[in-house]
Amino acid sequence: MGVTANNFAEAITAAGELLVEAGHAKPQYIRAMIQVVEELGPYIVIADGIALAHAAPGDNVIKNSIALAVLEKSVDFGSGKMVKAVFAMAATDHDSHIESLGDLAALLADAEIRTVLLTAAESQPIELALASVLGE
Repeated sequence: MGVTANNFAEAITAAGELLVEAGHAKPQYIRAMIQVVEELGPYIVIADGIALAHAAPGDNVIKNSIALAVLEKSVDFGSGKMVKAVFAMAATDHDSHIESLGDLAALLADAEIRTVLLTAAESQPIELALASVLGE
């Protein structure tokens, strides 16, 4: 919560570092996620204020995982697309990649979840909102 980032690369790095610290991805995966945006633009902005950083499955991914970094202030991911919540997704193979994309899309279809992600001042409301949707 309250991660400081001045641009999309710093925002993706913050979310990606969570994957690396958890042992789910290698540091090179962070660079790969940044390169996706540099090469393809801000298509990873999947809802107002929310981005899903990811790169191709491969050797830089150790375990399927999704991490979330909520920024102190929104940053421009390109073309004026402002983002405050950055998910970083790592998948070991194509099928897992597609499945994780679908799971996250279903989660973010819930307007309440999107609101909590973008307005929570601490992590507990986000954890409770996610748990309610995931049935935990």
